[in-house]
Amino acid sequence: MHKIIFTMLLFTFSSNILLAQNLVPIDNESSVAFGIKNFGSTVNGKFTGVKGKIVFNPQQLNASSINVTIDAATINTSNGTRDKHLKKDGYFDVAKYPTIQFIATKIVASGSSYIAEGILTIKGISKNISLPFTATAYKGGYNFIGEISLNRRDFKVGSGSLILSDNLIAKLNIVAR
Repeated sequence: MHKIIFTMLLFTFSSNILLAQNLVPIDNESSVAFGIKNFGSTVNGKFTGVKGKIVFNPQQLNASSINVTIDAATINTSNGTRDKHLKKDGYFDVAKYPTIQFIATKIVASGSSYIAEGILTIKGISKNISLPFTATAYKGGYNFIGEISLNRRDFKVGSGSLILSDNLIAKLNIVAR
């Protein structure tokens, strides 16, 4: 009898470990930050309003997926005048394109970290990207940390600006449970 109970508990425990976890980003614990050179100085900013679904299991990456958005209107560079300008059609056009979205089509291991191959959509323009990230177990979920260089002109963000660098660094720190 004890062997049957032990076997059932072991099977239940093993099944739960092998199943991918359905996770939801926790907005107030997450950050999506960026830095870009503007007239020689680096402008730092961030977005909030992280939403979506992450399915993740490091032992079954083929069953893992990411579909996350951020609220483009939450852009914050600590300069209200600049933020208002960045929300207009020449930059993020938040009235027409309220979200920025990333959908991973494939997640692969890369040493002790991972790479999410997927589609990033900004201002209705979708581009394939490779997003390197780490995943650490954290408070009943995961903390995903990644960094990527993007060309703003690929998404027609500020395409008329000559003093703004083409490339920016985006840093993601997403807590999901």
